[in-house]
Amino acid sequence: MLKETCSICGDQLEETENFHTATCYYCKTENQVNKTCIHGHYICPNCANKPVNEKIFAFCLETSLSDPNEIVMQAFDQLGVPIHGPEHHFLIPAALTTAYLNFTHQDDKKEEFLTEIKRRSEMILGGFCWTHGTCGAAIAVGTFISIITQTHWLSEKEWQLSNLATARTLEAIAKAGGPRCCKRDTFIALRIARDFLEELFQIKLPLNTNIVCHFHDLNKECTQNRCMFHFSNYEK
Repeated sequence: MLKETCSICGDQLEETENFHTATCYYCKTENQVNKTCIHGHYICPNCANKPVNEKIFAFCLETSLSDPNEIVMQAFDQLGVPIHGPEHHFLIPAALTTAYLNFTHQDDKKEEFLTEIKRRSEMILGGFCWTHGTCGAAIAVGTFISIITQTHWLSEKEWQLSNLATARTLEAIAKAGGPRCCKRDTFIALRIARDFLEELFQIKLPLNTNIVCHFHDLNKECTQNRCMFHFSNYEK
């Protein structure tokens, strides 16, 4: 029989003889439970049944991380983000904006910005990469820049920058080649966004660039050693 594992940390869930008070990892409500992981992680039934994007929203609102790669990897490992799908169109700008606001000590703006990002990302449907010739991960970087610069349709420099961010990201994704891989394109998008911020805003977010993808066995279209994030290409 397969043992239940914690969706937060991946460790085994343990059942206790007596009920005890546990706090939901996401909504912070307390409940009497007899099953948590060895680290005490618990997710209430309400949060367990929430769509992935709502979990991403709650996680970004709560975290103090300023490395967007760390935010994304924790979301991949803990929040049930599928291998492919439009959830990445929200996760990328949410992670970048969260990291940026935490790094620049503007975390009071997180809820407002994340709410608007979620609204915009819902317009980017799954399959955009092949139906519209532009990957949602690239649009996500443009969304991030447009959010932090408060761009609108009459903006001048800001309008230019958000489009340029999308263009640079899309070029990098295109050069990496197909077929689609939302994980690869996410990692590329975060790198381009970090470099863009440093070059044009003189803000250097911390970013773990030694990303080794551990999702290759779950992706039947994985290009294996032709992907820059495959373990076989990792240089220590």
